[in-house]
Amino acid sequence: MFDVVTLGSATKDVFLFLDNSSLKPGVNRHFLEIPFDKKIELKDRMDFSGGSATNAAATFASFGKKAAVIAKIGSDEDAEFIVDDLKARKISTEYLIKTSGKTPISNILISSNNDAVILVYRGIEAQLDMSEISLDFDSKWMFFGPLPAGSTNILPKLIDYCNEKNINTVMNPGSTELNLKLKKMAPMLKDIDIISMNDEEARRFVGYSNDIKNAVKLASVVKKMAIITKGDKGSLVADKEYIYSASAFKAKQINFVGAGDAYLSGFVNALMDGKDIGGAITLGSYNASSVVKKYGAKEGIVNDYPEEKEITIRKYKYEDVK
Repeated sequence: MFDVVTLGSATKDVFLFLDNSSLKPGVNRHFLEIPFDKKIELKDRMDFSGGSATNAAATFASFGKKAAVIAKIGSDEDAEFIVDDLKARKISTEYLIKTSGKTPISNILISSNNDAVILVYRGIEAQLDMSEISLDFDSKWMFFGPLPAGSTNILPKLIDYCNEKNINTVMNPGSTELNLKLKKMAPMLKDIDIISMNDEEARRFVGYSNDIKNAVKLASVVKKMAIITKGDKGSLVADKEYIYSASAFKAKQINFVGAGDAYLSGFVNALMDGKDIGGAITLGSYNASSVVKKYGAKEGIVNDYPEEKEITIRKYKYEDVK
């Protein structure tokens, strides 16, 4: 019996650090300018394992949970790098799908002032098929991370399996699911316990410009609750009766890769430990604030609860915030 099984991506994340002359902010700081027709020297390079499934599993394992990962990797050195990292963290690789092909990789270009661009190669992951997943695991929870466009058809069968086995489910939808919008996804979401996304994703997915309305709407279509993260502005959680509005732990951010995975896995880990929603928000925020202080999606993952809360959480009834 696993405490949690995570489904999503397993990647090698390569952080490439450029000097100030080769990478600078562009229009409205929403773009980075990179010169062409010249050789660009790197100041440094750092390699880490990444991907939603392995990032989430790392938090659970850090707290002593028995975790397994379902993800598709290739037969190359990058795959070996990921497997070695998971084993070192005592995360089960029993359900990793290893096949011929290239392992997913992300190249993260970092400027001297920590602006970043991520270049993603999906590799063999884009061909993940239901026939490759062994439906013989037993777990208390299942974590659904973003999936590549061609693999979202596996979700209904996996959700049905979780319902049959009474496995609690949490979902962080990817761009393919988000583009389907709430109306098309609602029949599937009714069997999900917890859904989480950031504020920009929620506005696109649900359709309201108001974060509270989006959180309440999302909570109405899932079994238990919805989470909307807002970066350094905190987060919102809505269950069937209350809205929780929270600030964020203060952190000097140098990295954003893995922050969302850290929040959601920390949140769920706290629920697994019997904490209430306030305690779950606290650990989620604490974990995310630690991850953004270090390069790599896993390097800052915590292994204990904060000694002091350091954040403000306010609880409202629905009628008080409408």
